[in-house]
Amino acid sequence: MGTLARERLGTEPVKRLMFRMAAPSVVAMIMQSLYNTIDSVFVGKISAASLAAVTLAFPVTMFTGAISTGIGVGINSSIARGLGEGDPERPSKSAANGLALGLISFAVMLLFGIFGSGWFVRMYSTEEQVIADGIIYIRTLCMLSFGQIFTQISFSILQGSGNMIIPLFSQIAGAASVLILDPLLILVFHLGIRGAALASGCAQIISMAVGLFGVFVKNRRNLPVSFRSFRPEWKVIKDILAVGVPSALTQATTSIVGGIINKVISRYGSVAISVYGGYSKISTFGVLPVFGVTRGMTPILGYSYGAKNRDRFLQTRRIAIFTAFCISSLAGLFFVLLPGVVLNMISATDEMRQIGMTAYRILGTSLFISGISIVCSQCFPPAKRSYLTMIYSLCRQIGLLLPIMLLLSRTMGMTGVWLSYVITDYLGFGIVTAMSIWFRKKVLDTWPAVVENDNISKETTATEESDK
Repeated sequence: MGTLARERLGTEPVKRLMFRMAAPSVVAMIMQSLYNTIDSVFVGKISAASLAAVTLAFPVTMFTGAISTGIGVGINSSIARGLGEGDPERPSKSAANGLALGLISFAVMLLFGIFGSGWFVRMYSTEEQVIADGIIYIRTLCMLSFGQIFTQISFSILQGSGNMIIPLFSQIAGAASVLILDPLLILVFHLGIRGAALASGCAQIISMAVGLFGVFVKNRRNLPVSFRSFRPEWKVIKDILAVGVPSALTQATTSIVGGIINKVISRYGSVAISVYGGYSKISTFGVLPVFGVTRGMTPILGYSYGAKNRDRFLQTRRIAIFTAFCISSLAGLFFVLLPGVVLNMISATDEMRQIGMTAYRILGTSLFISGISIVCSQCFPPAKRSYLTMIYSLCRQIGLLLPIMLLLSRTMGMTGVWLSYVITDYLGFGIVTAMSIWFRKKVLDTWPAVVENDNISKETTATEESDK
């Protein structure tokens, strides 16, 4: 079991393997970005209040993603390390126990949607229309959140075993679904904000169906998963959570901080929130594909950690950093040079344009280095150093962003809010770079040299010289 995955992760030349595994995931993340953009475009057509409500709901969807991504990272890492260490049973057990954890996650989000959505929205707005739309949107998405949760978990199971094609088709199915459902439910059936939430939730469920079909049917030869004799195993769950909880906390912190940021921006009215919401959604074209790159590199890094293959680990990281830099820089240029095009996409009012032209030019500059920071921070979990990712995130979100934003918003108004993002991202880049240097010296450089086939040896030698 897992022989095919071990052959791919352990013997295929790194450059070819990296692009073969990352390319489908990057395309899938572009589909997800398209999904976010389509949602914003059609919500913007309802009203500025509706777009503001969706923006206020964003921390909730981020929190859902944080839980599922945390579990997924733990599953992915556990599967890849099991393959690297030659453990024939752990990959399948990791997948089964991870799916069980997904059910608990859905129960948490369902309870929040029923009992906490009204309280949450009222923290940020006193406008009746924004509150009403926000409650409808959050409650509907939470009730359908099992789609988002199990989509992410199925992706992680497939990617941990080296299968990147099925997640690609899953994301394409979701993006195509929302492209059809958004105009149908919002413009044809006139369901308004409820239609937007139903379109998003149903699209995620369709994506989930494709992902789970891949896990239980198409990928069985590579990684069989069965619940016939399933029993929760604390050792496996602990292994998943040891890597997943820090990752989940990292993203949950981002969700909490996002809520605080919404509170700060809400001082300037729902128009400012709508402008920020437009950036948050459309900037995913420069961020989510980078996470696609990290999804491609994670199984290779996890396998390399299990096999203690330093050269393979370093080369994978180098290729991922360069690819991420190119992606996020293109997105940064788009915001800096063409902010008016972005505002047209979200049907911006004249008041939104006055704020947005300056805001997008400032915020776009942070994208030039965000790709590198994301990749560097995501290199730690596959090597069972998730706490480093958590420390970096806490430093960036709580130690830097919040105090800088609170200070600059008081002295420079809205411009200070936008500048605080840029300053934080560049300071965070310095922090994660220093952590990566420490990680290499204290962990990677302690591993013994591994002799591989000639093709890989040539690649790793070149990487070694480059890294030095």
